[in-house]
Parts: sequence; structure tokens; C-alpha cells
Amino acid sequence: MRALAALALALAVAACSSPPPATPIATGDLVLPTAVPNGRVEVVVKHGYAVGETVRATIRLVPTSGTLRGPLDPFIQASGFHGTATVRHLAVAPITVNAGSATVDVSWDMRDDAGKSVGADDYSLVFNVVDDAGRTSTVGATLQVR
Repeated sequence: MRALAALALALAVAACSSPPPATPIATGDLVLPTAVPNGRVEVVVKHGYAVGETVRATIRLVPTSGTLRGPLDPFIQASGFHGTATVRHLAVAPITVNAGSATVDVSWDMRDDAGKSVGADDYSLVFNVVDDAGRTSTVGATLQVR
């Protein structure tokens, strides 16, 4: 009888406990670091963008020695199943960082160089940075548009 009562109590306790928490859906920004010869470059993007939404990203230059200058020659590249193609050249004023870090914001209105709206695809923000020794590094970050 005691065994039956213990079993009933265990079942009652189990029925009242909450289920394990569900894995949360990522909602924060992604920080995508790239090592360069004298430091790193971080690109901060959202997990995904909706078609028609202005894409915004933050580029952070973090030299550990000397200087970093960028973003230089930024562009958006389509990188889906059909291959890669330049979609839009962006006009962004580059910054030069001597110590610490600094950021520059980049936005893309989801139009190509001809002004035509683009659809869902995987795109990349691509740009160069140059250090004080003249070394150029190419940096890229994927932008998922759905």
C-alpha cells in the first residue's frame, strides 16, 4: 500500500512540474568578427531581414596596434544558389581609428545599382580595410533576407 501511495505522490508531483523551457529563438544582433593583421573588424547585423526592410549594419574597427581605415569600397553582393553578383555599391564615408575602437553605420535600401528592388536571397556586405602598413584586408558578412 505504501508503494502505491508513493507512486501516486510521485505522479502528482511530476504532473504539477513545468515542462523544460523551450530553446529561445535568437533575437539579438550577431557580431561577426574578422581578424586583420593589426587587430580585428566586427560587423554587427541582425539574424535576418524582411524583404523591403532597410538593412542596417554597424562596422567596428578595433586596431590593436597602428591604425585601421575603412570601410573602403563597400558593396552588396548576392550570394544565393545562382552564384555571386554585385548588387549595389554603397556610399559610406570611411573612418580612421588610431587607438581603441570606432564604429560606422551602413544601410542598404534593398535596391540594386539601377534602383530596382531586390527579393529574398542571401546577400553579403563586402568591404576593405587598410592598416598603416598598407595591408588591405577584405571583410564580408552574410545578410539573410527572407
